Amino acid sequence: MKFALPLISERDLRDTLSRFLLASKIHRPKLTSALLFLVVVCLQIVSYLLFEHYIRTKRIPLSALRGFVTNTINQELGKAVDLGVLDFSIREGLILEDLAISQEEDFSYNSYLLKVKKVTFHIESYFAKVPQIDRIDFYSPQLILNNDENLETSLIKYFKSSRIKEVIFHDTRVTLIKDNEIIVDWKEGWDIHFKREGEKIFVSYSNGMFWIPNATRIKGQGYLSETKEEDFSFQLEWKNYPSEEAPLLSKYLLGANLQSAVLSGDATWTRLSDGSNLIKGNVEFENTTFTFPLVSSYIVSGFRFQESFLFQKDQELREFTTRDFLLKWEIQKLQGPKEILLVRKVQFDIEDIASLSDYLIDIASGESLPIAGKVRGNIDIKETGEKDRWFQVRGDIKGEDLSYGSTSFLFKEGQFEINVSDQNQTKLNLKGELFNKPVQFNLTSILEWSRSKKTDGTFYYPLSSKTKANLVLKELIASDWIPLYQNWKQDTLEEIKERQEKLIPEEYFYQKKLYKYFLETLAWESGIQVDSYYPFEGSGSLGPLKGSLLAKDGRFSFNVNLPNNESKMSIGSYYATKTPNFSFSLFLKAYPWGTSWMSLCGMELNPEKIEFDYSYNSQGSDYYTLSKDARYSYFVKLISTKVTNKEIISKLNLSEKILKDPFDLEFNLDHYFDSDYARNIVLTSPTLDIKGYAQNKSGQFYYSVYGLLGEVRSSWSITEDENRRCSIK
Repeated sequence: MKFALPLISERDLRDTLSRFLLASKIHRPKLTSALLFLVVVCLQIVSYLLFEHYIRTKRIPLSALRGFVTNTINQELGKAVDLGVLDFSIREGLILEDLAISQEEDFSYNSYLLKVKKVTFHIESYFAKVPQIDRIDFYSPQLILNNDENLETSLIKYFKSSRIKEVIFHDTRVTLIKDNEIIVDWKEGWDIHFKREGEKIFVSYSNGMFWIPNATRIKGQGYLSETKEEDFSFQLEWKNYPSEEAPLLSKYLLGANLQSAVLSGDATWTRLSDGSNLIKGNVEFENTTFTFPLVSSYIVSGFRFQESFLFQKDQELREFTTRDFLLKWEIQKLQGPKEILLVRKVQFDIEDIASLSDYLIDIASGESLPIAGKVRGNIDIKETGEKDRWFQVRGDIKGEDLSYGSTSFLFKEGQFEINVSDQNQTKLNLKGELFNKPVQFNLTSILEWSRSKKTDGTFYYPLSSKTKANLVLKELIASDWIPLYQNWKQDTLEEIKERQEKLIPEEYFYQKKLYKYFLETLAWESGIQVDSYYPFEGSGSLGPLKGSLLAKDGRFSFNVNLPNNESKMSIGSYYATKTPNFSFSLFLKAYPWGTSWMSLCGMELNPEKIEFDYSYNSQGSDYYTLSKDARYSYFVKLISTKVTNKEIISKLNLSEKILKDPFDLEFNLDHYFDSDYARNIVLTSPTLDIKGYAQNKSGQFYYSVYGLLGEVRSSWSITEDENRRCSIK
């Protein structure tokens, strides 16, 4: 029988033991010291554990403390509390884990005021008669303060009255909400440190090392006094801070609704001897996006500028600057007989509008505003306290080298001056070139703003005005305005389509802001004078054009006429009602026409002149209602008409010579709701003599005509399809 060989021989074992005994003899002092050290460490650990057990069981009754904490929060704050593990260690003190406090008296709404992973209470002395807490640490707290000023005041008073030396919030996230608006929403964790020294409480806060480039950082420090409320001061610095985490503060700094921006700057907050606050600082806005205050269809996008601000009890100062832009905004508060009245002062200087207009984007098209020039001025707006004359305005505004150029509108070499003097008397003088033709506009007005209260208790300020104006143009070419008309037409059709698809209800006109704020007490009288009127480029002049625009007592009228031609246009409306009525009439006599008038069976009819008598009536407060309830009729005569695309002649197997000579076409058309009826159709030329009628009930016309076509006398039924092509029988 064979046995396995041993791992070590007897001789090797003896040699190893001999060397170990020899080494033990040589290093006996060191081994003794190490052994004693281990004994001491073990004794310390045992003592620590025994001491901790003693404190836990004899000095700090955890079960009683659990009930005490819960009852205190319930009674003092009126909030529900959920407490996880309650423990104790000598190193950290009293430990609360998974602490949650509700916004309400219970957790039924799942709305939290505070959620903390861990809270530690460091005890100053374990042998005092009553153990005192000298430091509290909150780890990863999430605090949500929602319009609860009493709670905030109670917490501050408690901290001041207690003798806690330090409170530290580690990796804190805070959401502060006032009146359903988010003031602060810290998405990145902050470290906040409160430390008591003497009668002052010093505060410091940061979210990381400030010097790291391109990082979002905030840091600050300050103090508040336990005994003197006016002894209060804080300093704050921030860089690359997203406005989304402090939306209401960003909006207040800018003075407008801010969608997004990146902010860098500094500020100080001190309290004066009278108890009022003084806040001042500087901030830089980068990649700023906000809705333009004056025109809601435009947004400012990608703008970069600086702001200096100063906020006091009775004064607010803001100064916005870029390389080509300066805006100073000041608000003073004055004590009136019944309430606080405001005085606003605005000063601005724009050296190059073009450098700013690149950032002003049309929301619909995505294109920047094509405007350039210089504008400077100042405006003072004072609240008087008189209900019917609430604002007193004074100011001067001047513009130079102004231009606006787009595919639909052209204005250049513009200059204007606005002056507002005593009794809000306003004068405006404007001159320039409109579509490369000289234009001048003068206006004088007396403006009065009253103050009225809305149903929700807030105020609005309707404008009452008495205005006289005069517009003078050297030349006017009507075809220059066609692109602008096409844009308006497209926008109108899109609005009609949207109202149809979304079933948007009609809004009473006299409840709209446009009416309540501007039109209700508007009195406007203006004249229009054009020295030479041209239907289109290259046409002969039809002589002067005269017109007027009147608006008063809820009635509006616009009239223009060509005295030498007897052509005229009139627009009228009574709008001081829930559904304003609207009328439009146009009479043209021997009016030159330089483009296609209509498409008929694929043919474009191009008259040399037209006779036109048009009448339109409807009522409604939006384009959809106006179009749905529209009733219009007209007589038209197309004189010396030529045709392009003679497809219909080939379908009739006739010679194109039939339409070689210009012809005259006339008819009457009546429109009721969705139907059109054309009657008394007469088409004449040396080779044509056609009469008939037509109707349209489904979007395409059906024609029934008879007469002489070349050498053929017959009758025809013609039906249009969706592509304006015709089938003929």
